[in-house]
Amino acid sequence: MRLFCSCCILFAAFLGLVRPAAAEIAYKTEITGVDRAIRNALSASARLVSLADRPPPSIAALRRRAEGDLPQLLQILHDEGYWSATIDLKIDDSADPVRVTLAVNLGPLYTLASIEIHGTDSAAPPLAELLTPAALGLAVGGPAKAADVVAAEAKIVAIYRDNGRPFAKVVDRRVVVDDGTHTVSVSYTVDAGPAVTFGTMAIEGLEDLARGWVENRIAWRKGAPYDERKVETTRKALLDSNLFSIVDLSHAAAPAADGSVPMTVRLAERLPHSIGTGIEYSTSLGFGARAFWEDRNIFGNAESLRITGQFAQAELAALLRFRKPDFIVPDQDFLITGELADDSPPAYTSRHLRLQPGIERHFDEHLVTAGAALAYEKGNLTAFSGPSHYKLVGAPLYLRYDDTGSLLDPTHGLRAGVETTPYHGIDAESPSFLSTKLSGSTYFPLLPGERLVSANFVRIGSILGTSRDKLPADKRFYVGGGGSVRGYGYQRVGALEGGDKPLGGSASLEIGTELRVKVTESIGVVPFVEAGNVYSTPFPKLAGRLFVGAGIGLRYYTAIGPVRFDVATPVTPVRPGDGVIQVYVSLGQAF
Repeated sequence: MRLFCSCCILFAAFLGLVRPAAAEIAYKTEITGVDRAIRNALSASARLVSLADRPPPSIAALRRRAEGDLPQLLQILHDEGYWSATIDLKIDDSADPVRVTLAVNLGPLYTLASIEIHGTDSAAPPLAELLTPAALGLAVGGPAKAADVVAAEAKIVAIYRDNGRPFAKVVDRRVVVDDGTHTVSVSYTVDAGPAVTFGTMAIEGLEDLARGWVENRIAWRKGAPYDERKVETTRKALLDSNLFSIVDLSHAAAPAADGSVPMTVRLAERLPHSIGTGIEYSTSLGFGARAFWEDRNIFGNAESLRITGQFAQAELAALLRFRKPDFIVPDQDFLITGELADDSPPAYTSRHLRLQPGIERHFDEHLVTAGAALAYEKGNLTAFSGPSHYKLVGAPLYLRYDDTGSLLDPTHGLRAGVETTPYHGIDAESPSFLSTKLSGSTYFPLLPGERLVSANFVRIGSILGTSRDKLPADKRFYVGGGGSVRGYGYQRVGALEGGDKPLGGSASLEIGTELRVKVTESIGVVPFVEAGNVYSTPFPKLAGRLFVGAGIGLRYYTAIGPVRFDVATPVTPVRPGDGVIQVYVSLGQAF
Protein backbone atom coordinates (compact mmCIF):
# COMPACT_ATOMS: atom_id res chain seq x y z
CA MET A 1 0.00 0.00 0.00
CA ARG A 2 2.82 2.35 0.92
CA LEU A 3 4.56 1.52 -2.39
CA PHE A 4 1.35 2.20 -4.34
CA CYS A 5 0.96 5.63 -2.69
CA SER A 6 4.58 6.50 -3.47
CA CYS A 7 4.05 5.63 -7.15
CA CYS A 8 0.93 7.79 -7.29
CA ILE A 9 2.83 10.73 -5.79
CA LEU A 10 5.66 10.34 -8.34
CA PHE A 11 3.18 10.03 -11.21
CA ALA A 12 1.35 13.16 -10.10
CA ALA A 13 4.67 14.99 -9.87
CA PHE A 14 5.53 13.85 -13.40
CA LEU A 15 2.22 15.15 -14.70
CA GLY A 16 2.93 18.44 -13.01
CA LEU A 17 6.28 18.75 -14.76
CA VAL A 18 5.10 17.66 -18.21
CA ARG A 19 2.28 20.07 -18.88
CA PRO A 20 0.44 20.31 -22.20
CA ALA A 21 1.72 22.91 -24.66
CA ALA A 22 0.28 26.40 -24.18
CA ALA A 23 -2.81 27.13 -26.25
CA GLU A 24 -2.30 29.23 -29.40
CA ILE A 25 -3.91 32.67 -29.58
CA ALA A 26 -6.09 32.85 -32.67
CA TYR A 27 -6.65 36.44 -33.75
CA LYS A 28 -8.08 38.66 -36.46
CA THR A 29 -6.45 41.90 -37.68
CA GLU A 30 -8.39 45.02 -38.67
CA ILE A 31 -6.85 48.18 -40.14
CA THR A 32 -8.99 51.32 -39.87
CA GLY A 33 -8.73 54.98 -40.86
CA VAL A 34 -7.40 54.53 -44.41
CA ASP A 35 -8.78 53.86 -47.88
CA ARG A 36 -8.65 50.48 -49.56
CA ALA A 37 -5.40 51.09 -51.49
CA ILE A 38 -3.40 52.07 -48.40
CA ARG A 39 -5.05 49.34 -46.33
CA ASN A 40 -3.99 46.75 -48.92
CA ALA A 41 -0.42 48.09 -48.87
CA LEU A 42 -0.30 47.90 -45.08
CA SER A 43 -1.79 44.39 -45.05
CA ALA A 44 0.74 43.17 -47.61
CA SER A 45 3.64 44.23 -45.35
CA ALA A 46 2.22 43.30 -41.94
CA ARG A 47 3.51 40.10 -40.34
CA LEU A 48 0.29 40.20 -38.35
CA VAL A 49 -1.51 39.37 -41.58
CA SER A 50 1.02 37.08 -43.28
CA LEU A 51 1.51 34.98 -40.11
CA ALA A 52 -2.16 34.82 -39.09
CA ASP A 53 -2.19 31.08 -39.76
CA ARG A 54 0.66 30.68 -37.24
CA PRO A 55 -0.88 32.05 -34.03
CA PRO A 56 1.47 33.08 -31.21
CA PRO A 57 1.40 31.21 -27.85
CA SER A 58 0.37 34.19 -25.72
CA ILE A 59 -1.11 37.68 -25.73
CA ALA A 60 2.34 39.04 -24.92
CA ALA A 61 3.81 37.32 -27.99
CA LEU A 62 0.94 38.68 -30.09
CA ARG A 63 1.68 42.19 -28.86
CA ARG A 64 5.38 41.79 -29.71
CA ARG A 65 4.44 40.64 -33.21
CA ALA A 66 2.15 43.66 -33.70
CA GLU A 67 4.65 46.17 -32.29
CA GLY A 68 7.33 44.74 -34.56
CA ASP A 69 5.17 45.70 -37.56
CA LEU A 70 4.73 49.35 -36.60
CA PRO A 71 8.03 50.84 -37.94
CA GLN A 72 7.54 49.23 -41.36
CA LEU A 73 3.88 50.29 -41.53
CA LEU A 74 4.75 53.88 -40.59
CA GLN A 75 7.36 53.89 -43.35
CA ILE A 76 4.66 52.91 -45.84
CA LEU A 77 2.57 55.87 -44.69
CA HIS A 78 5.60 58.15 -45.08
CA ASP A 79 6.06 56.71 -48.57
CA GLU A 80 2.55 57.93 -49.34
CA GLY A 81 3.30 61.44 -48.06
CA TYR A 82 1.78 61.21 -44.56
CA TRP A 83 4.87 62.13 -42.54
CA SER A 84 3.05 62.78 -39.24
CA ALA A 85 0.86 59.66 -39.38
CA THR A 86 0.40 57.58 -36.24
CA ILE A 87 -0.88 54.07 -35.58
CA ASP A 88 -2.74 53.19 -32.38
CA LEU A 89 -2.45 49.48 -31.53
CA LYS A 90 -5.35 47.88 -29.64
CA ILE A 91 -5.71 44.23 -28.65
CA ASP A 92 -9.08 43.02 -27.41
CA ASP A 93 -8.39 39.66 -25.76
CA SER A 94 -12.02 39.30 -24.63
CA ALA A 95 -13.09 38.69 -28.25
CA ASP A 96 -13.01 35.26 -29.86
CA PRO A 97 -10.87 35.27 -31.91
CA VAL A 98 -8.76 38.00 -30.33
CA ARG A 99 -9.26 41.28 -32.19
CA VAL A 100 -6.15 43.28 -33.16
CA THR A 101 -6.94 46.79 -34.38
CA LEU A 102 -4.45 49.09 -36.07
CA ALA A 103 -6.18 52.46 -35.96
CA VAL A 104 -4.39 54.77 -38.40
CA ASN A 105 -4.45 58.54 -38.06
CA LEU A 106 -3.04 59.76 -41.36
CA GLY A 107 -2.77 63.42 -40.46
CA PRO A 108 -2.21 65.97 -43.25
CA LEU A 109 -0.73 65.06 -46.63
CA TYR A 110 2.69 66.74 -46.85
CA THR A 111 3.77 68.42 -50.08
CA LEU A 112 7.14 69.07 -51.70
CA ALA A 113 8.22 72.65 -51.04
CA SER A 114 11.50 72.56 -52.99
CA ILE A 115 13.92 70.29 -54.83
CA GLU A 116 17.58 71.28 -55.13
CA ILE A 117 20.47 69.50 -56.86
CA HIS A 118 24.09 70.51 -56.22
CA GLY A 119 27.48 69.33 -57.31
CA THR A 120 30.13 68.36 -54.79
CA ASP A 121 31.41 71.96 -54.99
CA SER A 122 27.91 73.30 -54.16
CA ALA A 123 27.60 74.69 -57.70
CA ALA A 124 25.18 73.44 -60.33
CA PRO A 125 26.33 70.00 -61.59
CA PRO A 126 26.88 69.15 -65.27
CA LEU A 127 23.68 68.44 -67.23
CA ALA A 128 21.65 70.23 -64.57
CA GLU A 129 19.16 71.25 -67.26
CA LEU A 130 18.17 67.58 -67.67
CA LEU A 131 17.51 67.07 -63.96
CA THR A 132 14.03 68.56 -63.94
CA PRO A 133 11.50 67.56 -61.26
CA ALA A 134 9.37 65.85 -63.92
CA ALA A 135 12.37 63.78 -65.10
CA LEU A 136 12.92 62.68 -61.52
CA GLY A 137 9.28 61.75 -60.91
CA LEU A 138 8.77 64.64 -58.47
CA ALA A 139 6.56 67.73 -58.49
CA VAL A 140 6.92 70.87 -56.39
CA GLY A 141 3.56 71.32 -54.68
CA GLY A 142 2.71 67.65 -55.17
CA PRO A 143 2.60 64.90 -52.52
CA ALA A 144 5.92 64.44 -50.70
CA LYS A 145 6.10 60.66 -51.01
CA ALA A 146 9.22 59.23 -49.40
CA ALA A 147 9.38 56.42 -51.94
CA ASP A 148 9.49 58.95 -54.80
CA VAL A 149 12.18 61.00 -53.04
CA VAL A 150 14.37 57.90 -52.72
CA ALA A 151 13.60 56.66 -56.25
CA ALA A 152 14.71 60.03 -57.67
CA GLU A 153 18.32 59.13 -56.80
CA ALA A 154 18.32 56.22 -59.25
CA LYS A 155 16.75 58.46 -61.89
CA ILE A 156 19.48 61.08 -61.42
CA VAL A 157 22.15 58.42 -61.93
CA ALA A 158 20.28 56.98 -64.93
CA ILE A 159 20.13 60.39 -66.64
CA TYR A 160 23.89 60.78 -66.29
CA ARG A 161 24.55 57.23 -67.50
CA ASP A 162 22.38 57.85 -70.55
CA ASN A 163 24.38 60.97 -71.33
CA GLY A 164 28.01 59.93 -71.22
CA ARG A 165 28.74 59.76 -67.47
CA PRO A 166 28.56 56.12 -66.25
CA PHE A 167 30.45 56.87 -63.01
CA ALA A 168 27.93 59.39 -61.66
CA LYS A 169 26.54 58.89 -58.18
CA VAL A 170 24.45 60.68 -55.58
CA VAL A 171 26.71 61.21 -52.59
CA ASP A 172 24.20 62.84 -50.24
CA ARG A 173 20.46 63.34 -49.81
CA ARG A 174 18.99 65.75 -47.26
CA VAL A 175 15.29 65.73 -46.41
CA VAL A 176 13.88 68.50 -44.21
CA VAL A 177 10.36 67.92 -42.87
CA ASP A 178 8.50 71.01 -41.65
CA ASP A 179 5.65 69.91 -39.40
CA GLY A 180 4.44 73.50 -39.08
CA THR A 181 3.78 73.99 -42.81
CA HIS A 182 3.35 70.27 -43.60
CA THR A 183 5.99 70.49 -46.31
CA VAL A 184 9.16 68.64 -47.23
CA SER A 185 12.31 70.10 -48.80
CA VAL A 186 14.79 67.83 -50.55
CA SER A 187 18.34 68.41 -51.76
CA TYR A 188 20.68 66.01 -53.55
CA THR A 189 24.46 66.28 -53.87
CA VAL A 190 25.76 64.73 -57.09
CA ASP A 191 29.21 63.62 -58.19
CA ALA A 192 28.74 63.59 -61.97
CA GLY A 193 32.02 61.85 -62.74
CA PRO A 194 33.92 62.26 -66.03
CA ALA A 195 32.30 62.29 -69.49
CA VAL A 196 33.54 59.22 -71.38
CA THR A 197 33.10 57.40 -74.67
CA PHE A 198 32.68 53.72 -75.49
CA GLY A 199 36.12 52.12 -75.73
CA THR A 200 37.47 48.74 -76.70
CA MET A 201 35.18 45.74 -76.38
CA ALA A 202 36.01 42.22 -75.20
CA ILE A 203 33.59 39.33 -75.87
CA GLU A 204 34.05 36.33 -73.58
CA GLY A 205 32.43 32.90 -73.41
CA LEU A 206 31.73 32.16 -77.08
CA GLU A 207 32.11 28.53 -78.11
CA ASP A 208 30.13 27.64 -81.25
CA LEU A 209 28.61 31.00 -82.11
CA ALA A 210 30.53 33.34 -84.43
CA ARG A 211 31.81 36.58 -82.89
CA GLY A 212 30.48 38.55 -85.85
CA TRP A 213 26.89 37.62 -85.02
CA VAL A 214 27.28 39.07 -81.52
CA GLU A 215 28.99 42.20 -82.88
CA ASN A 216 25.99 42.83 -85.13
CA ARG A 217 23.83 43.10 -82.02
CA ILE A 218 26.01 45.64 -80.25
CA ALA A 219 23.98 48.86 -80.24
CA TRP A 220 26.90 51.18 -79.44
CA ARG A 221 29.93 52.09 -81.53
CA LYS A 222 33.47 52.69 -80.35
CA GLY A 223 34.16 56.40 -79.79
CA ALA A 224 30.50 57.36 -79.29
CA PRO A 225 29.45 59.00 -75.98
CA TYR A 226 28.60 56.39 -73.37
CA ASP A 227 24.85 55.71 -73.25
CA GLU A 228 23.37 53.17 -70.84
CA ARG A 229 20.30 52.83 -73.07
CA LYS A 230 22.53 51.35 -75.78
CA VAL A 231 23.86 48.85 -73.27
CA GLU A 232 20.35 47.79 -72.25
CA THR A 233 19.25 47.51 -75.89
CA THR A 234 22.20 45.19 -76.52
CA ARG A 235 21.43 43.12 -73.43
CA LYS A 236 17.83 42.66 -74.53
CA ALA A 237 18.82 41.72 -78.09
CA LEU A 238 21.18 39.03 -76.83
CA LEU A 239 18.70 37.65 -74.30
CA ASP A 240 15.85 37.64 -76.81
CA SER A 241 17.92 35.52 -79.20
CA ASN A 242 17.35 32.57 -76.82
CA LEU A 243 20.95 31.50 -77.43
CA PHE A 244 22.47 32.37 -74.06
CA SER A 245 21.91 31.34 -70.45
CA ILE A 246 24.04 34.24 -69.18
CA VAL A 247 24.38 37.74 -70.64
CA ASP A 248 26.52 40.11 -68.58
CA LEU A 249 27.52 43.52 -69.95
CA SER A 250 29.83 45.72 -67.90
CA HIS A 251 32.22 48.62 -68.22
CA ALA A 252 35.64 49.01 -66.62
CA ALA A 253 35.90 50.39 -63.09
CA ALA A 254 37.65 53.53 -64.38
CA PRO A 255 38.07 55.24 -67.76
CA ALA A 256 41.20 54.78 -69.84
CA ALA A 257 43.73 57.57 -70.35
CA ASP A 258 42.07 58.61 -73.61
CA GLY A 259 38.70 59.19 -71.92
CA SER A 260 37.12 55.97 -73.17
CA VAL A 261 35.71 53.17 -71.03
CA PRO A 262 36.47 49.55 -72.04
CA MET A 263 33.43 47.26 -72.31
CA THR A 264 33.17 43.55 -71.57
CA VAL A 265 30.46 41.22 -72.88
CA ARG A 266 30.38 37.94 -70.93
CA LEU A 267 28.21 35.19 -72.39
CA ALA A 268 27.37 31.56 -71.70
CA GLU A 269 25.85 29.70 -74.62
CA ARG A 270 22.83 27.48 -74.12
CA LEU A 271 22.72 24.01 -75.57
CA PRO A 272 21.75 24.54 -79.22
CA HIS A 273 19.14 21.79 -79.38
CA SER A 274 15.75 21.61 -77.72
CA ILE A 275 12.67 19.44 -77.93
CA GLY A 276 9.21 20.04 -76.62
CA THR A 277 5.61 18.93 -76.71
CA GLY A 278 2.17 20.23 -75.82
CA ILE A 279 -1.46 19.20 -75.84
CA GLU A 280 -4.77 21.00 -76.30
CA TYR A 281 -8.44 20.13 -76.31
CA SER A 282 -11.64 21.60 -77.66
CA THR A 283 -15.13 20.15 -77.81
CA SER A 284 -15.40 20.49 -81.59
CA LEU A 285 -11.91 19.26 -82.55
CA GLY A 286 -11.10 16.89 -79.71
CA PHE A 287 -7.59 16.32 -78.43
CA GLY A 288 -4.50 17.54 -80.24
CA ALA A 289 -0.80 17.18 -79.59
CA ARG A 290 2.29 18.92 -80.90
CA ALA A 291 5.96 17.99 -80.71
CA PHE A 292 8.99 19.86 -82.03
CA TRP A 293 12.76 19.61 -82.44
CA GLU A 294 14.89 22.71 -82.80
CA ASP A 295 18.50 23.60 -83.54
CA ARG A 296 19.23 27.27 -82.82
CA ASN A 297 22.74 27.46 -84.28
CA ILE A 298 23.15 25.14 -87.24
CA PHE A 299 26.05 26.82 -89.06
CA GLY A 300 27.54 29.00 -86.31
CA ASN A 301 25.70 32.25 -87.08
CA ALA A 302 22.47 31.60 -85.14
CA GLU A 303 20.71 29.94 -88.05
CA SER A 304 17.74 28.05 -86.63
CA LEU A 305 15.80 25.06 -87.86
CA ARG A 306 12.55 23.94 -86.23
CA ILE A 307 10.60 20.84 -87.24
CA THR A 308 7.14 20.41 -85.76
CA GLY A 309 4.70 17.54 -85.89
CA GLN A 310 1.00 18.15 -85.20
CA PHE A 311 -1.26 15.24 -84.34
CA ALA A 312 -4.96 15.81 -83.79
CA GLN A 313 -8.25 14.11 -84.53
CA ALA A 314 -8.79 16.53 -87.43
CA GLU A 315 -5.19 17.23 -88.49
CA LEU A 316 -1.90 15.55 -89.24
CA ALA A 317 0.89 17.92 -90.26
CA ALA A 318 4.64 18.30 -90.53
CA LEU A 319 6.00 21.85 -90.48
CA LEU A 320 9.49 23.12 -91.17
CA ARG A 321 10.84 26.58 -90.41
CA PHE A 322 14.37 27.78 -91.18
CA ARG A 323 15.63 31.25 -90.24
CA LYS A 324 18.95 32.88 -91.06
CA PRO A 325 19.34 36.14 -89.11
CA ASP A 326 21.26 39.20 -90.35
CA PHE A 327 20.73 38.24 -93.98
CA ILE A 328 22.76 40.78 -96.00
CA VAL A 329 22.19 43.46 -93.32
CA PRO A 330 21.52 43.32 -89.54
CA ASP A 331 17.90 42.92 -88.37
CA GLN A 332 16.94 41.25 -91.64
CA ASP A 333 16.21 37.51 -91.72
CA PHE A 334 15.91 34.99 -94.51
CA LEU A 335 13.08 32.52 -93.89
CA ILE A 336 11.92 29.26 -95.40
CA THR A 337 8.69 27.68 -94.21
CA GLY A 338 7.19 24.45 -95.38
CA GLU A 339 4.04 22.49 -94.53
CA LEU A 340 2.76 19.06 -95.50
CA ALA A 341 -0.66 18.38 -94.00
CA ASP A 342 -3.75 16.22 -94.04
CA ASP A 343 -6.40 18.53 -92.60
CA SER A 344 -9.99 17.45 -91.92
CA PRO A 345 -11.93 20.26 -90.22
CA PRO A 346 -15.75 20.35 -90.45
CA ALA A 347 -15.84 22.27 -93.75
CA TYR A 348 -13.55 20.13 -95.94
CA THR A 349 -10.76 17.61 -96.21
CA SER A 350 -7.49 19.05 -97.50
CA ARG A 351 -4.21 17.39 -98.37
CA HIS A 352 -1.77 20.14 -99.25
CA LEU A 353 1.85 21.14 -99.67
CA ARG A 354 3.03 24.70 -99.05
CA LEU A 355 6.52 26.17 -99.51
CA GLN A 356 7.37 29.79 -98.77
CA PRO A 357 10.81 31.43 -98.87
CA GLY A 358 10.95 35.10 -97.87
CA ILE A 359 12.66 37.98 -96.12
CA GLU A 360 11.63 39.54 -92.81
CA ARG A 361 12.85 42.91 -91.58
CA HIS A 362 12.69 44.25 -88.00
CA PHE A 363 12.39 47.91 -87.05
CA ASP A 364 12.21 50.00 -83.87
CA GLU A 365 13.84 47.39 -81.60
CA HIS A 366 11.65 44.63 -83.08
CA LEU A 367 8.37 46.38 -82.27
CA VAL A 368 7.66 46.52 -86.02
CA THR A 369 8.14 43.59 -88.39
CA ALA A 370 7.71 43.65 -92.16
CA GLY A 371 7.97 40.71 -94.51
CA ALA A 372 7.74 39.67 -98.14
CA ALA A 373 7.81 36.16 -99.59
CA LEU A 374 7.04 33.93 -102.53
CA ALA A 375 4.70 31.01 -102.01
CA TYR A 376 3.85 27.80 -103.84
CA GLU A 377 0.78 25.86 -102.74
CA LYS A 378 -0.73 22.64 -104.05
CA GLY A 379 -3.84 21.05 -102.62
CA ASN A 380 -6.40 18.31 -103.11
CA LEU A 381 -9.79 19.02 -101.55
CA THR A 382 -13.00 17.24 -100.76
CA ALA A 383 -15.86 19.54 -99.75
CA PHE A 384 -19.68 19.55 -99.87
CA SER A 385 -19.55 20.46 -103.56
CA GLY A 386 -17.25 17.54 -104.38
CA PRO A 387 -13.50 16.95 -104.98
CA SER A 388 -11.21 19.60 -106.47
CA HIS A 389 -7.58 20.59 -106.59
CA TYR A 390 -5.52 23.74 -107.01
CA LYS A 391 -2.02 24.98 -107.77
CA LEU A 392 -1.22 28.52 -106.72
CA VAL A 393 1.74 30.87 -106.57
CA GLY A 394 1.52 33.86 -104.28
CA ALA A 395 3.43 36.81 -102.91
CA PRO A 396 2.59 37.28 -99.20
CA LEU A 397 3.28 40.74 -97.78
CA TYR A 398 2.79 41.60 -94.11
CA LEU A 399 3.38 44.33 -91.55
CA ARG A 400 3.02 43.77 -87.79
CA TYR A 401 3.33 45.88 -84.66
CA ASP A 402 3.57 44.45 -81.13
CA ASP A 403 4.59 46.33 -77.99
CA THR A 404 2.94 43.98 -75.48
CA GLY A 405 6.19 42.27 -74.44
CA SER A 406 4.53 38.88 -73.94
CA LEU A 407 3.49 36.25 -76.45
CA LEU A 408 1.34 34.07 -74.17
CA ASP A 409 0.04 36.55 -71.57
CA PRO A 410 -0.11 40.18 -72.76
CA THR A 411 -1.36 42.59 -70.11
CA HIS A 412 -0.73 45.98 -71.73
CA GLY A 413 -0.05 47.48 -75.12
CA LEU A 414 -1.18 46.95 -78.70
CA ARG A 415 -0.90 44.35 -81.41
CA ALA A 416 -1.82 45.21 -84.98
CA GLY A 417 -1.18 43.59 -88.32
CA VAL A 418 -2.04 43.57 -92.00
CA GLU A 419 -1.33 40.70 -94.38
CA THR A 420 -2.15 40.65 -98.07
CA THR A 421 -1.39 37.93 -100.59
CA PRO A 422 -2.06 38.06 -104.32
CA TYR A 423 -2.53 34.50 -105.63
CA HIS A 424 -2.26 33.37 -109.24
CA GLY A 425 -3.69 30.06 -110.38
CA ILE A 426 -1.25 28.11 -112.56
CA ASP A 427 -3.75 25.67 -114.01
CA ALA A 428 -7.24 25.96 -115.44
CA GLU A 429 -9.01 24.90 -112.22
CA SER A 430 -7.18 27.35 -109.97
CA PRO A 431 -8.52 30.92 -109.61
CA SER A 432 -6.53 34.11 -109.13
CA PHE A 433 -7.49 36.37 -106.23
CA LEU A 434 -6.26 38.80 -103.57
CA SER A 435 -6.64 37.82 -99.90
CA THR A 436 -6.25 40.46 -97.17
CA LYS A 437 -6.46 40.20 -93.37
CA LEU A 438 -6.49 43.02 -90.83
CA SER A 439 -6.18 42.40 -87.10
CA GLY A 440 -5.74 44.37 -83.92
CA SER A 441 -5.88 43.72 -80.19
CA THR A 442 -5.48 45.98 -77.18
CA TYR A 443 -4.69 45.30 -73.54
CA PHE A 444 -5.43 47.79 -70.74
CA PRO A 445 -4.60 47.18 -67.04
CA LEU A 446 -7.52 48.57 -65.00
CA LEU A 447 -6.03 47.97 -61.54
CA PRO A 448 -2.50 48.31 -60.14
CA GLY A 449 -0.37 45.22 -60.49
CA GLU A 450 -2.25 44.22 -63.66
CA ARG A 451 -4.74 42.29 -61.53
CA LEU A 452 -7.60 43.36 -63.81
CA VAL A 453 -6.93 43.62 -67.56
CA SER A 454 -9.34 44.56 -70.33
CA ALA A 455 -8.44 42.65 -73.52
CA ASN A 456 -10.16 43.36 -76.86
CA PHE A 457 -9.69 42.26 -80.45
CA VAL A 458 -11.05 42.83 -83.95
CA ARG A 459 -10.27 40.95 -87.19
CA ILE A 460 -11.45 41.64 -90.72
CA GLY A 461 -10.85 39.55 -93.83
CA SER A 462 -11.55 40.25 -97.49
CA ILE A 463 -10.97 38.33 -100.75
CA LEU A 464 -11.20 40.09 -104.11
CA GLY A 465 -10.95 38.72 -107.65
CA THR A 466 -13.33 35.76 -107.65
CA SER A 467 -16.55 34.61 -106.07
CA ARG A 468 -16.76 32.62 -102.87
CA ASP A 469 -17.98 29.50 -104.68
CA LYS A 470 -14.92 29.49 -106.97
CA LEU A 471 -12.45 29.79 -104.11
CA PRO A 472 -10.76 26.62 -102.86
CA ALA A 473 -12.55 25.63 -99.66
CA ASP A 474 -9.37 25.92 -97.56
CA LYS A 475 -8.72 29.47 -98.81
CA ARG A 476 -12.06 30.87 -97.64
CA PHE A 477 -12.52 32.62 -94.32
CA TYR A 478 -14.03 30.70 -91.42
CA VAL A 479 -15.09 31.88 -87.97
CA GLY A 480 -15.82 29.97 -84.76
CA GLY A 481 -13.94 27.99 -82.13
CA GLY A 482 -11.09 28.68 -79.72
CA GLY A 483 -9.24 31.89 -80.58
CA SER A 484 -12.22 33.06 -82.64
CA VAL A 485 -15.86 33.15 -81.53
CA ARG A 486 -15.93 30.75 -78.60
CA GLY A 487 -19.27 29.06 -77.96
CA TYR A 488 -19.67 27.92 -81.56
CA GLY A 489 -17.90 24.88 -82.97
CA TYR A 490 -14.80 25.28 -85.11
CA GLN A 491 -15.73 27.01 -88.43
CA ARG A 492 -19.46 26.85 -87.59
CA VAL A 493 -20.20 30.60 -87.55
CA GLY A 494 -22.03 31.53 -90.74
CA ALA A 495 -23.97 29.66 -93.39
CA LEU A 496 -24.00 25.85 -93.36
CA GLU A 497 -24.26 23.59 -96.42
CA GLY A 498 -26.40 20.50 -96.21
CA GLY A 499 -27.50 21.60 -92.77
CA ASP A 500 -24.12 20.90 -91.14
CA LYS A 501 -21.10 21.75 -93.37
CA PRO A 502 -19.63 25.28 -92.92
CA LEU A 503 -19.68 27.16 -96.21
CA GLY A 504 -17.06 29.78 -95.38
CA GLY A 505 -16.92 33.21 -96.95
CA SER A 506 -15.11 35.77 -99.06
CA ALA A 507 -15.11 38.12 -96.10
CA SER A 508 -15.14 37.83 -92.33
CA LEU A 509 -15.58 39.92 -89.22
CA GLU A 510 -14.66 38.97 -85.63
CA ILE A 511 -14.75 41.08 -82.46
CA GLY A 512 -14.35 40.15 -78.83
CA THR A 513 -13.67 41.39 -75.34
CA GLU A 514 -12.71 39.75 -72.07
CA LEU A 515 -11.84 40.80 -68.52
CA ARG A 516 -8.81 39.00 -67.09
CA VAL A 517 -9.23 38.98 -63.31
CA LYS A 518 -6.25 37.73 -61.32
CA VAL A 519 -7.75 36.38 -58.10
CA THR A 520 -4.38 35.20 -56.71
CA GLU A 521 -0.86 35.10 -58.11
CA SER A 522 -1.60 31.73 -59.73
CA ILE A 523 -5.38 31.71 -60.33
CA GLY A 524 -7.45 33.92 -62.63
CA VAL A 525 -11.02 34.17 -63.88
CA VAL A 526 -11.90 35.47 -67.36
CA PRO A 527 -15.47 36.29 -68.49
CA PHE A 528 -15.70 36.97 -72.24
CA VAL A 529 -18.08 37.86 -75.08
CA GLU A 530 -17.25 37.41 -78.79
CA ALA A 531 -19.12 37.85 -82.06
CA GLY A 532 -18.54 37.38 -85.76
CA ASN A 533 -19.75 36.18 -89.15
CA VAL A 534 -18.59 35.29 -92.65
CA TYR A 535 -20.03 36.72 -95.86
CA SER A 536 -20.48 35.71 -99.48
CA THR A 537 -19.57 39.27 -100.53
CA PRO A 538 -15.93 40.47 -100.70
CA PHE A 539 -16.42 42.87 -97.77
CA PRO A 540 -18.09 42.37 -94.37
CA LYS A 541 -21.61 43.72 -93.97
CA LEU A 542 -21.08 45.82 -90.87
CA ALA A 543 -24.83 46.22 -90.38
CA GLY A 544 -25.50 42.50 -90.78
CA ARG A 545 -26.28 39.83 -88.23
CA LEU A 546 -23.54 38.61 -85.92
CA PHE A 547 -23.22 35.27 -84.18
CA VAL A 548 -22.57 35.93 -80.48
CA GLY A 549 -20.90 33.59 -77.99
CA ALA A 550 -20.17 34.13 -74.31
CA GLY A 551 -18.53 32.25 -71.49
CA ILE A 552 -16.10 32.20 -68.63
CA GLY A 553 -12.61 30.83 -68.26
CA LEU A 554 -10.20 29.74 -65.57
CA ARG A 555 -6.48 30.54 -65.74
CA TYR A 556 -3.66 28.83 -63.90
CA TYR A 557 -0.53 30.96 -64.20
CA THR A 558 2.77 29.13 -64.60
CA ALA A 559 6.32 30.29 -65.31
CA ILE A 560 5.79 29.45 -68.99
CA GLY A 561 2.37 31.06 -69.37
CA PRO A 562 -1.25 30.67 -68.28
CA VAL A 563 -2.99 27.33 -68.72
CA ARG A 564 -6.41 28.14 -70.17
CA PHE A 565 -9.70 26.35 -69.47
CA ASP A 566 -12.69 28.04 -71.12
CA VAL A 567 -16.38 27.11 -71.18
CA ALA A 568 -18.61 28.97 -73.66
CA THR A 569 -22.09 28.80 -75.13
CA PRO A 570 -23.74 30.26 -78.25
CA VAL A 571 -26.01 33.20 -77.44
CA THR A 572 -27.66 34.05 -80.75
CA PRO A 573 -28.56 32.53 -83.08
CA VAL A 574 -28.60 28.91 -81.93
CA ARG A 575 -29.22 26.37 -84.70
CA PRO A 576 -29.71 22.61 -84.72
CA GLY A 577 -26.27 21.06 -84.38
CA ASP A 578 -24.78 23.89 -82.34
CA GLY A 579 -23.63 22.46 -79.04
CA VAL A 580 -24.96 23.98 -75.84
CA ILE A 581 -21.46 24.14 -74.37
CA GLN A 582 -18.00 24.27 -75.93
CA VAL A 583 -14.88 23.57 -73.85
CA TYR A 584 -11.33 24.73 -74.70
CA VAL A 585 -8.09 23.76 -72.93
CA SER A 586 -4.67 25.05 -74.03
CA LEU A 587 -1.60 27.07 -73.04
CA GLY A 588 -1.72 30.87 -73.32
CA GLN A 589 -4.48 33.44 -73.47
CA ALA A 590 -7.08 33.16 -76.24
CA PHE A 591 -5.64 36.27 -77.97
